[in-house]
This record gives sequence, structure tokens and C-alpha cells, in this order.
Amino acid sequence: MSIVALIVAAGRGVRFGADRPKQFALLGNKSLLAHSIEIFERMAQFDRVWLVVPAGFAADLGRRVDLSAYSKIGGIVEGGAKRQDSVAAGLARLPAETEIVAIHDAVRPFAAPEAIAEAVHRARRMGAAILAAPAVDTPKLCNKKDIIISLDREEVWLAQTPQVFQFDLIRRAYERVLADRVEVTDDAAAVERLGHPVEVVQSPRPNPKITTPEDLRLAEWLLSEGKQI
Repeated sequence: MSIVALIVAAGRGVRFGADRPKQFALLGNKSLLAHSIEIFERMAQFDRVWLVVPAGFAADLGRRVDLSAYSKIGGIVEGGAKRQDSVAAGLARLPAETEIVAIHDAVRPFAAPEAIAEAVHRARRMGAAILAAPAVDTPKLCNKKDIIISLDREEVWLAQTPQVFQFDLIRRAYERVLADRVEVTDDAAAVERLGHPVEVVQSPRPNPKITTPEDLRLAEWLLSEGKQI
């Protein structure tokens, strides 16, 4: 049985506004994708790292990321139109002996190894666990212009990645998502639809998702201040 990281790097990065998908943008002297690969490359718990990349990018991925620098790359899969299609494509290619899979967005290069290790421990025991951060501002449920209700921030957590699951559980969850033709915005939501509990592991700040050029500038500042990645 093995523990696998499935790094989802198949987005086109429309909001990033660059001439290349954001996961290939440079942070320091390496791409965001390379930084994310290195998180799992360095963690002894993980046996393999699989990559899901945009359609048409698999053939020349080596030009963008020096894959020879990593010993755990298990395979490269081309993704689909939506994130859930990309995750489903990646899950379909993982080896049958996979026990635990950590699904991670390539554009979160600061995920903390100690929190990931705890999520792996909980997923092995309970089936599912995700990294998340408690809300620090007061969240509001709104329509397009007005507040509907203020939510209790003590009960609101912001989901991050990686999200870690027993392989059979997340595979069944995505089979149901595709069969029901619904859209989920993260992997935990797919498992929730099965009625299965998902545990939360508090993620040390910061663990930002790099979505816009402003986010990348924040990441550059964090790197300059000595944030470990």
C-alpha cells in the first residue's frame, strides 16, 4: 500500500493574466509547480507524486520543470475542462495499491509539512481530512448587493489543500459526482455528498493560493522574509 500526492496543475490561469498558466510562473528561481512538488518530495511519508497538467502540456513539461530533479514522480496525466474533471482523470490513473491520496493545488507552494502529516494520519484513521484556516474576519452570506445574514466566524473555516483521503473513498466520491453531473469546488465537497465526515486540520498561516499577480507578489515577499517552502 502506498501514499500518493496528486498535484493538480491543469488550470489555464485566466485570472492570472499571464502568457502561461500560473502554475508555471516563477517564484524565486523555480515554478510554483516545482515548489509544490518539492513539498512531497521531501516528506518521507509519500511514496509517489503524480501530476495533472493542462491538455497539450504533458509532452513538453520537462521544458518548464526539471523533472529529473525529483525521485518520486509516478506519472503525468492531462487534465480536463474543470478542476473536478482533472482530479477525476488523475484518480483514474493512480495505481491500485494506493492507500492514501493527498490532492493538492499546485499554486499553494507554502503548505506546511507538519499539517500535511497530521492530515495523512487522520485520513488513514477516519477516511478524510483537509487543511483549513479559521476565519479571522466576520463572514457575510450575501446576494449580489446585500447581506443576507452574518455568520459566526467561530464556525467558519476556509478550505485549503492538500485534502487527504483514503483512496477508495475519494474514488467513489468522484464517481458519484460525475454520475450525478454536479459541480464541486473542492474534493471534500465530493466526499461530503456521500455523507462521510471530513476532519479539519488547522493550517499554519500563511498558505495562500496564488491566483492573481498580486498573490504572486505576496508569495515573493514571503519568500524574501524567509518563509520555508
